[in-house]
Amino acid sequence: MATVAIRKSGGGSIVTLPKAILETMHLEVGSSLDLTIEANKIVLTPRRKDPSLEELLEGITPDMLAPTEEDREWLDDQPMGKELF
Repeated sequence: MATVAIRKSGGGSIVTLPKAILETMHLEVGSSLDLTIEANKIVLTPRRKDPSLEELLEGITPDMLAPTEEDREWLDDQPMGKELF
């Protein structure tokens, strides 16, 4: 447990977080935190950034994109209505 103080900064108040806590939580200056009050305690929860497209696709391999037998059946099927191709 770390003890921190509330300090004045311009028109607001700030609390500083020790470097060790930032490193443990994989946070850095500019990280976003959700602040809630639970049982009369201030709770800060890291808000993880949305992954980039590159991060989402980095584990994809060509064999994962290969059409399945069900895909082939669907692609080879005849139109059932007024579909335009």
